[in-house]
Amino acid sequence: MITILAEKPDVGNKIAAALDKITLANGKEITFAALKSNEKAVKAQQAKDGFLRIRYAGEDCFVTWGFGHLGQLKDAADYNPDYKNWRKMPLPFLPNPYELRLRTDGSSFDARTKKQFELIKRMFTKSDYIINATDFDREGEVIFSYIYELTGSRAPVKRVCFASQTKEGILDAFSKLKTYEEVKNIETAGRMRGIADWVVGINLTVAMTLHQHAKGEVLSIGRVQTPTLKMLVDRELAIRNFKPEKYWTLEATFKTDKGETYTATHKSKRFNDKNAVADILKKINGKNGVVTEISEKKEEKHPPQLYSLSALQMDANAKFGMTLKQTLDAAQALYDAGLTTYPRTDSRYLTEDMVPTVNRVLDKLAENPDYTPLIDGRKRSFTKWRYFDDKKVESHFAIIPTTSKPKGLTGYQAKIYDLIAKSVICMLYGDAVISRTNVTTTVEGEAFTSSGSTILEPGFMAVTGKDKENYLPMLTKGETVSGTYEVKEKETEPPKRYTDKTMLAAMISAGKDLEDEELKKILADPSVAGIGTPATRDAIIETLLKRGYAERSKKTLSATDKGIGLIQGLTVESIKSPALTAKWEKRLHEIERGNEDAAKFQSDIEKTVTVWCKEIGVSPVAPTLQNTELNPPVLCPVCGKPMKKQSWGYGCSGYKEGCKFSVGTICKKTLTEAQFRKLITERDTGLISGFKSKAGKSFKAHLILDEQNKVVFKFENPKGDTNQKEKPE
Repeated sequence: MITILAEKPDVGNKIAAALDKITLANGKEITFAALKSNEKAVKAQQAKDGFLRIRYAGEDCFVTWGFGHLGQLKDAADYNPDYKNWRKMPLPFLPNPYELRLRTDGSSFDARTKKQFELIKRMFTKSDYIINATDFDREGEVIFSYIYELTGSRAPVKRVCFASQTKEGILDAFSKLKTYEEVKNIETAGRMRGIADWVVGINLTVAMTLHQHAKGEVLSIGRVQTPTLKMLVDRELAIRNFKPEKYWTLEATFKTDKGETYTATHKSKRFNDKNAVADILKKINGKNGVVTEISEKKEEKHPPQLYSLSALQMDANAKFGMTLKQTLDAAQALYDAGLTTYPRTDSRYLTEDMVPTVNRVLDKLAENPDYTPLIDGRKRSFTKWRYFDDKKVESHFAIIPTTSKPKGLTGYQAKIYDLIAKSVICMLYGDAVISRTNVTTTVEGEAFTSSGSTILEPGFMAVTGKDKENYLPMLTKGETVSGTYEVKEKETEPPKRYTDKTMLAAMISAGKDLEDEELKKILADPSVAGIGTPATRDAIIETLLKRGYAERSKKTLSATDKGIGLIQGLTVESIKSPALTAKWEKRLHEIERGNEDAAKFQSDIEKTVTVWCKEIGVSPVAPTLQNTELNPPVLCPVCGKPMKKQSWGYGCSGYKEGCKFSVGTICKKTLTEAQFRKLITERDTGLISGFKSKAGKSFKAHLILDEQNKVVFKFENPKGDTNQKEKPE
């Protein structure tokens, strides 16, 4: 008997149908091609039985699945119930060994987890060998290895590695099974990452929460989470502390004899002295200009590389405003549907034997009317070094479409599929050739500069579309043009807040400003690429949002007062450094390759955390995390006494005298100090985003103080009026 363990039920039914067929209880046989049309019946049988029975390699075979993670590392209280009270827990707490338990989250999922695990345990016990069919990466290896360890099975294990979930992809993968020894290092690296996250997260979170006396508030610390938050905090403080300075520019609009116009800026760009620019304006006002210099330079733009997950997330955020999570979810759904290859990849290259695969993909894409004119008639020749390189592919290659035809895609899925499809079509196209033109127009000795572009050969831009360009009229040297001139008063602008795209870029390029050249080199290594991994960076940002350390407003991300307080109160600079976390990631990669001893890695983490706990224990208590009066003061609308900032929100200092007015977390949203001030002083915060309903849906609303000094919602209707009121949940 053989057991195949998939990561999720949807993958399990594809494996069963590809290797054999699925036989329903009524005797109906479902082939791979018929899966979609019989999806409801297949899923019903999967839910009832927890497995699918097939014939594989001439033997009885049971295909079963987890629901993602079925096992997890034990919590501290699992080792000793007294540790539920964190003050009774020794710091640092370092189990020996680190033990596992079934995953629980206090919901109905727990019963389903236990039932499925018991089924898997019985199958593993009876199996001659087991095939691990989870996602082929650290996380997938850990999912399987935790389940395998918890079952107590000793059956031999083989590994299947999918590039795609088409029938052809599945059959090809099962024809190339790996031995357990070939993937053991990836599993070990995954386990070490789990232990690292656990040791840092548990110990530093407890140490910070207890030492800073954050009443009712857990101060969460994470191996990647905290350096990411530090970036957001640094940017937010730079914005808040920014003092704008006035400056002036001198702008010109020139008109040719043919009536064509173009704009230009004085070569000085900006003037700090208003009188100086006024003098120049007086000198040139009403005067014509002469085109004194024209320079043209041809520039070639290479076609884009194929997509890694990070590159896909950046483009989707820039083009469509999609968050990192929305992009990953859409890419994962396309992969699960067999439409694209594995999405959680950090490579932008294909292996050198995949040229025929790409040609088959292009043949299928050419059948799509949207892509037919872009492919038909194009010569099938690739710049191989740009797209195919075995040395730049480790576990997974770049994301490309499969030969399956997409149907019924959601809006986001369609957008992501289109980006991926066009990235492959671009392989058929050459460079775009652009002419960059710079023009100098002189007025009474004062030079004004203009720049623009002309696309001479579109190349790959025939697929992706043209960049936004500034176009200039045809000009000749010595030509006279009339001009109008204007002085504009401007202010220097603060740094821009992060978007999902720029936050991801900052995580990938973390450490680029470090003085230590060795650390900079480590962080720049494509196998490390900053902090986090392609599969976890979106989750880190979502965690910061969920815990109230950051907030999203339209397309921007910013640190909250709560997040700022946490970073300011944490004196362990090492854990806030992207250099350290990236070095750990580097070591995990080395464990994967068999070049690093896992026991040494674990020992180093435990020693480091021991030092950190001591450092936190003697650090000063941060005022920003304590109950502090607001400056300038905000008076309680009920009793008139000063309001105090608490770890959980805002409360009246007259609480001992009986005033109960307070504003805490509302629908999972903690107000910033500016929002709270506006609520009290103007009795209306203005429109705020980031509230979450009981169903988990995000919504926007005003918060207002009503006549009874109760905080209530006020919603905008489609016309922009605000006449609906409801109490917060």
